[in-house]
Amino acid sequence: MPKLRTLISLLVITFFAASLFAATQNAVANGPVQVIEVSARKYEFTPNVIHVKDGARVELKVHSIDATHGIKLSLYPEGSKDKSSPGLLFDNPKDNGKVEKGKDQVLTFVAQRPGTYDFKCSKFCGFGHHRMKGKLVVD
Repeated sequence: MPKLRTLISLLVITFFAASLFAATQNAVANGPVQVIEVSARKYEFTPNVIHVKDGARVELKVHSIDATHGIKLSLYPEGSKDKSSPGLLFDNPKDNGKVEKGKDQVLTFVAQRPGTYDFKCSKFCGFGHHRMKGKLVVD
């Protein structure tokens, strides 16, 4: 009988812990969204430094002005040696760097870890393409 009580107690504790974790994740996923609009033109992003709060849900809208441009964000902050979990958690990771001609690129993610994340143009746009980059700072 004591083993059965212990087993039931462990199951109840596990259930409540899982419920609490799911509620926390859902609160972040359904919280207010910080919308940031970025303009892309040969060979620059405006703004090229973006600040977001740690834990914020972010919608990054990139509009190309003169040609087809895209944005690709690093998943890990500068200098991070821990690659076990990304600092930016994308709703759809396949959208990071995906570009469609004539369409604005929209990336939605949660900024999970403070740090500075590099971003760059994901579509070759000419000789200055390598200079088209910026920083996302999670405070």
